[in-house]
Amino acid sequence: MLVLCVACGDDDAAPPDAGQPVVDAGPPDAGPPPDDSPLKGPWTLRPDVDRIVVRWESRLAPEPAAVEVHAEGSEEITTHEGTSRETIVQLSYGVGSAVVREPDYPGTYFVNDVEITGLTPATCYAYSIVGYPEEGGRFCTMHAPDDHTTPITFYAIGDTSPAVMGTVRLITSEDPAQAEFTVHVGDIQYYSTVIETHQAWFRLMQPLLRANAFLPCVGNHEVDEVPHEYDDYYLRLFSPAGRDGTNEWYHYQTGGVHFFSLSSEHDLDLGSTQIDWLEEELAEAEADPNYRFSIVYLHRPLYSVGDYRPRENQRASLLPIIDAHRVPLVLAGHMHGYERFEVGDVTYITTGAGGFVDGNIDELVEELPEDAALRVASGSFLQAMFVEIVQDAEGNDVIRGRVVDDVGVERDTFEHVVAP
Repeated sequence: MLVLCVACGDDDAAPPDAGQPVVDAGPPDAGPPPDDSPLKGPWTLRPDVDRIVVRWESRLAPEPAAVEVHAEGSEEITTHEGTSRETIVQLSYGVGSAVVREPDYPGTYFVNDVEITGLTPATCYAYSIVGYPEEGGRFCTMHAPDDHTTPITFYAIGDTSPAVMGTVRLITSEDPAQAEFTVHVGDIQYYSTVIETHQAWFRLMQPLLRANAFLPCVGNHEVDEVPHEYDDYYLRLFSPAGRDGTNEWYHYQTGGVHFFSLSSEHDLDLGSTQIDWLEEELAEAEADPNYRFSIVYLHRPLYSVGDYRPRENQRASLLPIIDAHRVPLVLAGHMHGYERFEVGDVTYITTGAGGFVDGNIDELVEELPEDAALRVASGSFLQAMFVEIVQDAEGNDVIRGRVVDDVGVERDTFEHVVAP
């Protein structure tokens, strides 16, 4: 049996040496001759009320990069063309290893982006890559800002590691396509499991990536695990995920509900660029007459009494902002278990067991008794979440959450009526 080295706690341990990064100006030498077939993906990002981007990677540039699209339930097909961007990957992992079945090779690759426009708000579509009809998926557009009655649904997951199979069980036990988009709370993949690579990750994650738009935040395993990973994989393939913000943090809306993806791995101290941006964006959103409330997500939790101690500088900067604005839900990962805290008018959730469970869910309970008293649900189990936002008969906004494990068992539910 292969023993896996799975990082936990602060996730700062260096992975085993799996080859030094090199620069290669051409396609990888291993494998079949390069062609323009999808090597990674496809997936969708940057969703809006009338447009979205379909992205995939190939070893040669398609001529042209194009996608066919039709609304679910309709036979009318439209074709959209995009661009191919040549990129040079320096990261090398698992090349020549006896245990890594799908290495990450350095070399030249093309990132293909097709922006699909002219779409209808709050509508789901099917798409496929021209020339490769079996390579496609599904996406949904965001709701118009003044549409406050159509339910909003999203899927939340974090700390995914499909090579050790926990993630695969989660994303196949209940179909993520029940939701309109996916929020990923960071640590997309783990080189510290030794056998996992981004090449394997994209293949194994297809049930999720093809279900809806993928909207991640930056985790520590995106920035500090192996050389070049942040540039060669997160920035190259997952950014910009939104249309408003930066590659590290961004903002989007659907149906008057605003989402803020923050990076706990970049400066979040008082007076930082990211904090100033968040306060300005919240103020601008709240000035819109269609504004309902905001949801914030980041990798490191602001409340946890498991085997991770929240960073005091991030609490000092973020908690006053959350309290001063209508932010009823904050999502995080990093601690590889499940926790739900009810703090005044805010629900704080840690959903960091999207691939494996480790550590002690109660390690800091005695050391942090005030925080522990606010925790209303917890558990050491693999988990993902389905979240639905609706309006009740009185016109109140209601957030309903359902937490499921890797065999489809419901482990926690909550209902949060947003304070007016």
